Amino acid sequence: MNSKIIHAACMRAAVTVIATIKQEKNRIYIPKEPRINAIAQQEFYIDSILNRGDRYCVERIRMKPAVLYRLCDVLTSRDLLRSTQNVSIREQVIVVLQIIGQNQRFRFISGIYYRSIETIHHYFRIVLKAVFKLYKHLIKDLDDIVPANSILILRYENNTNIFIH
Repeated sequence: MNSKIIHAACMRAAVTVIATIKQEKNRIYIPKEPRINAIAQQEFYIDSILNRGDRYCVERIRMKPAVLYRLCDVLTSRDLLRSTQNVSIREQVIVVLQIIGQNQRFRFISGIYYRSIETIHHYFRIVLKAVFKLYKHLIKDLDDIVPANSILILRYENNTNIFIH
């Protein structure tokens, strides 16, 4: 009698498993939100900024594409910036220019580029330090550019000086 009970229990379990499998096959699945190819989206966003024309690029990053590429070349040739496995030099510089030029927050930029806030902050500091190291080459003293005898100085009430040559 024990063998009949065991046999019946095994049959009941097998029928239950088969019924469950049939129900799962017939079940309508609601698909999850489609996955986003973050790398392709980042490249598309950067290309949309740089390839829409000079005016749009200046509105977004306050710099023409040719100047941006030259800045990236200078930063790499002086070994101040390196492209990493995940973030290119172009992306690093554009992120900094958007944050500074558009007064964007790290959280907003991290959403655009599908990066964490910590990553955005990390590369922001790296690029900023690299640009600060270039200040001697980028910013020139007024005396070096214009001779002293050809400058007209206009003074206003609040002691603001405007140099006209």
